Amino acid sequence: MKTLLSTLSILLFAACNHSSKVDIVQLPPESSKIVVTKLVDSLGNMTITLPTRYDTSFSWTHYSDCGKPCEKIKYRSQPKTLKITKESGWIWLGEPKDSVERFTIIHSGYFPFHDNDDTSFISKFHQHQKANVIQNPDTYKIKSDTVEKIGDRYFSIIAIDLYDTAKAQFSKKLLAATSIKSNIIYFDFELLTKEKGSATDEFIDNSKYYLRTVRLSNGK
Repeated sequence: MKTLLSTLSILLFAACNHSSKVDIVQLPPESSKIVVTKLVDSLGNMTITLPTRYDTSFSWTHYSDCGKPCEKIKYRSQPKTLKITKESGWIWLGEPKDSVERFTIIHSGYFPFHDNDDTSFISKFHQHQKANVIQNPDTYKIKSDTVEKIGDRYFSIIAIDLYDTAKAQFSKKLLAATSIKSNIIYFDFELLTKEKGSATDEFIDNSKYYLRTVRLSNGK
């Protein structure tokens, strides 16, 4: 009888261990929705899952003093309760000093088109992007970085997690980039807040979840 009980215990233990390894589909961190953004010209469409409270979306051209080659097209989603800003080289009062939470897609306003959509060069671009981030006084310290394949594309992903003791303020960013038709497309998740809590603590991890839902379709 002891031998039988021992055998059953081993089998049950093995079964429990096996079931614990079953992959569980990750659920959205909060109430979410699918957002579809049509990129200009023939860059195609982008879909992403974002929090439902990001209930305001808009796009504009970020003009530059150096002309069209330096112009950027931006598409932004954020809560409507927060101040709306549109960066511009012409008239711009600067970034808000507090209470920023937003997701922005950015690409050049002046780009070539190529049939080749190989994104493997993103690994080299990633090293260049890291150098730029470190040199920027707003993003001088990288918490983590990686190159990850999401859907059918490689993405450069850099996480920034800073705390300004003088202002008692958190600055968190997830900066990602991939390409479509050999044009770099940026995806920026940004949080600037003095509020301490789970939403602040988990902002980077939650942003990674949303980034991994990105799908891009080539235009024609």
